[in-house]
Amino acid sequence: MEHILEEFYELVRIPSPSLGEREMADALKQKLGELGFFVTEDDVGKKTGGNAGNLFARLPASDGAAAAPILLSAHMDRVPGGDEIIPLLDGDLMVTDGSTILAADDVAGICAILDGVRAVLAEDLPHPEIEILFTISEEVKLKGSRNFDFSKVHAKEAYCMDSSGRIGRIVTGAPKIEELVFRVHGKKAHAGNEPEKGLNALKGAANVLCDIREGRLDNETTANWSVITAGQVTNVVCDLAEVHGEVRSHCDEKVKSYEEYVKKHLAEKLKDTGLTFDFEVRPNHGSFRVFEDGRCLLRLKEAFEKCGFRSETEIGGGGMDANLINENGIECVGVAVGYMKNHTTEEMQYVKDLIKAGQLVKELVSC
Repeated sequence: MEHILEEFYELVRIPSPSLGEREMADALKQKLGELGFFVTEDDVGKKTGGNAGNLFARLPASDGAAAAPILLSAHMDRVPGGDEIIPLLDGDLMVTDGSTILAADDVAGICAILDGVRAVLAEDLPHPEIEILFTISEEVKLKGSRNFDFSKVHAKEAYCMDSSGRIGRIVTGAPKIEELVFRVHGKKAHAGNEPEKGLNALKGAANVLCDIREGRLDNETTANWSVITAGQVTNVVCDLAEVHGEVRSHCDEKVKSYEEYVKKHLAEKLKDTGLTFDFEVRPNHGSFRVFEDGRCLLRLKEAFEKCGFRSETEIGGGGMDANLINENGIECVGVAVGYMKNHTTEEMQYVKDLIKAGQLVKELVSC
């Protein structure tokens, strides 16, 4: 069996929920140390309520290597449902028995990085300075990378090994995402004795939502409203309803425009009702776009060609650590490593793609 598959089996069995990555971080520290990396762990976990921090590792360039430093990134956490994973081989696929996720998102990315670097060192190939960032809590609003000190990084180009799809898919852009919250304030009253003295905040929130613009707004913008918290008991008129949603777009101005629309819509729908509202924007991360002549994209496409793999670029609809990496002045793209249906119990990993992802990393980090 390929070593990368053995390592995949090993790592998916390690529990590593968001904010609970301690065991995974310890395992990866040891592996990186054995490869000769200088490894540090920051205190971001303490700041965010977790039990581990981001791992940042650096390996000096080999003697005479002239290529620019390179940063490789993947995340250590996984969505809920990733405890007691038993990976099963089904032809060219790795799956589970259907009771858990597989956690290929993003164990596959971690394994591809380790495998590629390990091959370069085993074959004593020339390589540039290699930096590796294994983040915590990517699945909960990128908390790990959001709080990482990017001033430590020497590289100006990076590869986030954390995208769904078959090997060859390159994500060159992702949207800006902001969480939106509005609260409708009403008035309590006994629901049986004097309901007419109350003002129902939940009814007001429902009236706001019934015709609010949402879903796909245009070819680069979406909005979604999905969480409502209101009331506690049925015999009291609801005096507070809180609604959470999001807007995401590849155009920052369209995000701002939608937020202005929501405020105006709230005012119009609640006018003359006696209800009041407040509206809050909680920034998540900005958008990014790497163009065809970007240095990291050119280097990645060259690596694909040398491996004999086809590649294609596309714009993604979700956020990832690459958003924050780009936001901090390091050009970064997302690289698919062959997993599909991530975040579900139907998650699968193409075995051949995982092996190829390791080969791609090897080509990327060798001069």
